[in-house]
Amino acid sequence: MVELPLALYDSQEMLIWDIIRKGAKGFKTNGAAVLGGIQINTAPDTLDYFLPLRFDWVNGKGEVVEDLLPAITTEWSSPYSG
Repeated sequence: MVELPLALYDSQEMLIWDIIRKGAKGFKTNGAAVLGGIQINTAPDTLDYFLPLRFDWVNGKGEVVEDLLPAITTEWSSPYSG
């Protein structure tokens, strides 16, 4: 059960980056933030969770300028980031 969401994330990430690279020239600013991860749904009486796996600043060429993930994950470390 752990591998399935990670495999789905990987395939969706490839599609998203394809879109970002093709559309980056249309950014109205000098870049965009890209946040990606896995939504973890729980029982109706508990809160759901979001596992961030990527948080990048991307320039107008579709290139990653800065990895912002450490700024939001200072208190924990994801075994899947890397």
